[in-house]
Amino acid sequence: MKKLLFLVVLISQYTFADSPLTSTDFYKAYLNVPEVLDASNSNGILTDKNFKFLNSKENSIGEKIALINALKWSVKGKKNAQLYINKLFAINKNYTSKNFYTKASAEELICYAYLKAMDDYLDMSKASVFSKKALEKNPESLTIYIVNQLINAQIALHNQKWCGVYTLLNDVSLNKSLNKDFKVKALKIILNYTNKYKKYC
Repeated sequence: MKKLLFLVVLISQYTFADSPLTSTDFYKAYLNVPEVLDASNSNGILTDKNFKFLNSKENSIGEKIALINALKWSVKGKKNAQLYINKLFAINKNYTSKNFYTKASAEELICYAYLKAMDDYLDMSKASVFSKKALEKNPESLTIYIVNQLINAQIALHNQKWCGVYTLLNDVSLNKSLNKDFKVKALKIILNYTNKYKKYC
């Protein structure tokens, strides 16, 4: 009985690990950025150097999201979102846990949302709230739209709405009005995975 239970848990973990968030290593399209390359070879824990990169206005939102993707995920879960927000609060004294949602910039919100999603790919409840707010603040960013859709696709997968995984990301490729702040090669990496779900539509 114990062996059977272990097998069920193992299969469950594998199934969820094969998902929009965990199977789309689009950071590989950004390996020309030294900080992204370094993050891909790290232990996956958000460092002060990583945070400085995410907080710098000199770096594009696409590069920032790629760095988070390069930190990868873990079956055991992570706490990078908490590390990020702690560091952010330390340098932005006007931010509090109560007003961050409304006062933070779109980039800060989407970075937090994506870190939260990658920390625990089985629970998108908080990540989706912040990604939607980020998109509300900057509805023209392709990068923010992609992250929001990846999180929504993860929710669709959890709810066994397989077709949704395909349609949510396919909508990204169909939307030509967004600012091109995300590499085409990176988007193709995502679509190469999510297009596999088209057969369920």
